[in-house]
Amino acid sequence: MPRSVELEVCELTKRYSPQVSVGPITFEVYEGEFFSLLGPSGCGKTTTLRCIAGFERLSQGSIKLHGARLDDKPPHRRDVGLVF
Repeated sequence: MPRSVELEVCELTKRYSPQVSVGPITFEVYEGEFFSLLGPSGCGKTTTLRCIAGFERLSQGSIKLHGARLDDKPPHRRDVGLVF
């Protein structure tokens, strides 16, 4: 039985004009997977998580949870947690 995509991040880009801070990055997290972002200091891990949680607005791209777009929803409507 195929696993469903729980989280889909497509072409996520975050700019702090004129510099691109993150992206564009694309990834999918499937049902039952444990997922983490790894990389050196300053590479955009925290900014990516903040975009998914809704604490930062995307400059470009989309975020979907269970197939529904999240990027236009405020943080308290996303059903997403953030852990460091």
